[in-house]
Amino acid sequence: MSDEIEMSMTVPLDSDGFLRRQCPTCEREFKWKPAQDDEDAAAAPDGGYFCPYCVVQAPPGSWWTEAQIAVAQQQAYDEVVKPQIEELESSARQSGLIEVSVSETDEPPSLTEQDDMRRVDFNCHREEPVKVLDDWVRPVHCLICGEPAQADDGRESAP
Repeated sequence: MSDEIEMSMTVPLDSDGFLRRQCPTCEREFKWKPAQDDEDAAAAPDGGYFCPYCVVQAPPGSWWTEAQIAVAQQQAYDEVVKPQIEELESSARQSGLIEVSVSETDEPPSLTEQDDMRRVDFNCHREEPVKVLDDWVRPVHCLICGEPAQADDGRESAP
């Protein structure tokens, strides 16, 4: 029998309401606009979302940045592991049989969000805009269907 622990974590948005993400394949960062409620959200496609850069699909839970993962791991340590270690230390001291010493871990930096990147909207899924690196000059692909963004004249855009 396994015990499950549920935790929540706040991740900052930029001033336009976009959330920083990172492709698990090409590791480039981009931003997507999280839905305000479940009714606004487009359903994740079978196989997951598409990377706007490399167009590889990955499951919805695969898009965390390295900084977001570091903060989540530290929070899990602080809320779950550390109290158990402290309890073990206390029991060990009381028994006098063993000596336990635990080193402290480095605190990860708190998450902040910059107003960077260039917004790209899609004709195919208007409710799912993204922001990509300012210097990205190749096509930008839709998170939902993987199709490249179209220029106003219908041509594939290469912003």
